[in-house]
Amino acid sequence: MVKFLTALAILSTSIFVSIFVWFCLNILIFIANIPNSYGYSYKTIAKTIFVASKDFNVPSALVLSIIKEESDFNINALSDGGAIGLMQLMPRTAKSIGINPYNPLQNIIGGVYYLRYCLNLKNENIALALACYNAGPNGGVPYSTYKYIKKVAGYYQILSK
Repeated sequence: MVKFLTALAILSTSIFVSIFVWFCLNILIFIANIPNSYGYSYKTIAKTIFVASKDFNVPSALVLSIIKEESDFNINALSDGGAIGLMQLMPRTAKSIGINPYNPLQNIIGGVYYLRYCLNLKNENIALALACYNAGPNGGVPYSTYKYIKKVAGYYQILSK
C-alpha cells in the first residue's frame, strides 16, 4: 500500500506528468505507423498536429484537448449538427478556410487555423477562444458551450503540465 501511495504521489507531480505525456505521444508518433482509412498513418496525423500548432502559434496541448473533446480522436467523426472530422469543423467554416474537412490532415490544419483566428479575435483569452471555436464568433454562448470549455480546459491543464 505504501508503494502504491508513493507511486500515486509521484504521478501527481507535474514533471512526471509531463514526462509521461511526452512518452505517450512519442509512442503514438514513432510506433503507430498503421494507416487509417484515408491512407495516412497515425504518425503523420500526430506530426500534422504538432506542425500546425507550431505554424499557427497555438499550444499543441490545446489542440489535442480540443480533438479529444470534439471527436475523441475519431477521424470519421460526424456530429448530429453536421460538424466533420477530428476538429469537428462545420462545412461552412471549412469552405471559408478552403480545406476539405473529410481529409484528416486538412481538418487539423483548418481547425488549428480557425482556433488561431478565435484566439486573435478574443485577445488570446483561451476560454473565450474556445467559446468562439465551439459556438461561433458572433453569437451567444449556449449552456453546452460552458460545459465544453470546462472539459477542454481540464484536458488542457493535464496535458500542459
